[in-house]
Amino acid sequence: MKFKKRIGVIGCGNMGSVLVNGLIESGICPASSIYVSDVSKKKLKSIRKTGVRVVDNNRLAKSADVIILAVKPASVGEAISGIGEYLNPSKVLISIAAGIPTSRIEKFIGKKAVPVIRVMPNVNAKVKAGILAYCPGKYAAGYGKLVEKLFAPLGMVFRLPEKMFDSVTAIAGSGPGFVFYIAENVKKICRKKGFTEKQSALITAHLVFGSGRMLMETGLSPDILKTMVTSSGGTTFAGLSVFEKKKFPLILKQVIEKAEKRSRELSGA
Repeated sequence: MKFKKRIGVIGCGNMGSVLVNGLIESGICPASSIYVSDVSKKKLKSIRKTGVRVVDNNRLAKSADVIILAVKPASVGEAISGIGEYLNPSKVLISIAAGIPTSRIEKFIGKKAVPVIRVMPNVNAKVKAGILAYCPGKYAAGYGKLVEKLFAPLGMVFRLPEKMFDSVTAIAGSGPGFVFYIAENVKKICRKKGFTEKQSALITAHLVFGSGRMLMETGLSPDILKTMVTSSGGTTFAGLSVFEKKKFPLILKQVIEKAEKRSRELSGA
């Protein structure tokens, strides 16, 4: 089903471009009804090839029914200030800026009762396998269906209490970076063991892809799947013993808590 509203995306960085391309490729939103803006001419040159309307922030805010803020957290206030005169209760403002709560965005807007929705997507939306948590602000009750319809082609969309957004940011938002870090090092080990560059890349990619597919398609829990490939005294058992000895679960917990703390710092909490 086509999304009939006009969409404006301010910011065409990694996540902004992922959202734009995902909306177009899914067929839910024609390129002609998407307005984009960015301070970088290089990014705009690239995104222009998709057929979207490249405009300045003011025209975007004036023309779009739904405005998506895909700027860095530090730039949210400035971006809203620049389009403030065009914001009104008939517009919907969606922010994907990590760590910025809806209350702060509403404060930037001022006294206008503009519906604000916060969305935390992750980069896997690029391959339509993203995790997209959302929460409505003070004036956005009833807009959940709009968010779910707009972002459903990009992955799993679900509502979450805003008090849990620092956690979902650390786990789902930053999580792909942690998985890619592990994959990066698996590939390096493959190369050191004598595999070719192509073999190393394919082994790594299929290792991550296949394991994720096992989780999705079998519906089995990770601990059961782990048991399926672990026999007492075998190679997997031996390898896992190093994880336990080095306290990998504690390291992973610290990684996530560090990211979560940074999300709280960005929100000013």
